[in-house]
Amino acid sequence: MIQFPYLDIIFRSVAVYFFMTIALRVFGKKELSQLNTADIILILLISNSVQNAMVGPD
Repeated sequence: MIQFPYLDIIFRSVAVYFFMTIALRVFGKKELSQLNTADIILILLISNSVQNAMVGPD
């Protein structure tokens, strides 16, 4: 399928980094300081699924 798996991982990681940077700028620091426990758990679940998407099947 993909000839350069490391480049694919790097591309996905950079894409997620830019998405998170833009999301943090849009939501602002005040919104982040008002997170409750359920929000933090949701963020951890999303980060785990994004990690699996970046690395792909091994």
